[in-house]
Amino acid sequence: MRFKLIPRFLLLAGLCAPLASIELWLTRGLAAQKPRIVFSTLRFDNYEIHVMDDDGGNRENLTNHPVDDRDPDWSPDRTKIVFVSNRNLGVDQIYVMDADGQNQIKLTYGPRRKRDPDWSPDGGKIAFTVHADWKDDLFPHIAVMDAGGQNRERFEDHAMQPSWSPDGKKIAFVSWRGGHNEIYTIGADGQGVERMTHHLEGKWSPTFSPDGRQIAYMAKHEGFLHIYVVGADGKNPMRLTHNQEYHYHPTWSPDGKRIAYASSDNNQNFFHNAKIHSMTADGKHLEQLSDEHDGLDFQPDFSPVGLAAPPTAVSPAFKTATLWGRLKKLELNRR
Repeated sequence: MRFKLIPRFLLLAGLCAPLASIELWLTRGLAAQKPRIVFSTLRFDNYEIHVMDDDGGNRENLTNHPVDDRDPDWSPDRTKIVFVSNRNLGVDQIYVMDADGQNQIKLTYGPRRKRDPDWSPDGGKIAFTVHADWKDDLFPHIAVMDAGGQNRERFEDHAMQPSWSPDGKKIAFVSWRGGHNEIYTIGADGQGVERMTHHLEGKWSPTFSPDGRQIAYMAKHEGFLHIYVVGADGKNPMRLTHNQEYHYHPTWSPDGKRIAYASSDNNQNFFHNAKIHSMTADGKHLEQLSDEHDGLDFQPDFSPVGLAAPPTAVSPAFKTATLWGRLKKLELNRR
């Protein structure tokens, strides 16, 4: 009887480490259900990328680099962040890093500035803006490349600030082809350009709602910047912010119930003293998220929610547990 217990003890001992990995993964998974917000900030002498909880807590500096880092965007699986840095001879290039700021890798090269990276919903592509040269903003185009930086292709001319739809079938962008900045969409195959907005003042920073039914963007109104939404069919535009301040760079929460954005009440320079705020998707219940400081917080991006790729120990652990159940059945059948 004593010897029969030995294999059972050894098997249980072998399960301890994998089960501990499962418990750790599930614990982290519960935390992963809570979205975080990554954003650009200027708090000292250069731009950095910070991340915080969606209520403004637990702020961390991810880049910690002496040059400018900004334009962050989460990968769909929440494990990586694509961003822009000018650490390459002062020219903005696209980089990617792990969600904790580790393994910062350069994806693009060349003399032209690259900005506004946006990850496709399947995680396979990154769309971004390519400027005509290091200082000219007049003739940018949108390019698309694999998430690893390979197979870069020119996608749409006279266009900037791309944003994928949740189903990956369309890209929203900004273009002045109508005489001033307007929001357009185009099929991911490069076909079917449609104009979404028809106002007389400039518009920027389009972003699809999680259900794909609306596009949030910022636009000038009576000298200020405000957050708007418009249907993905170009109908029913609506202004969400109304006070005489500057509101820009909207981003939707994963459940579509909230919109985070940058906001400044400085009438002389709307970039001065900007902070990350949020509101409900109908423009109500405004709340400041980022902490008070003398710098600038802008370009927020809500993280996706859900478990990231599980650790390698998880799958074998489940298999081992399943094997243990089968062994128990075999032993009962033998009795």
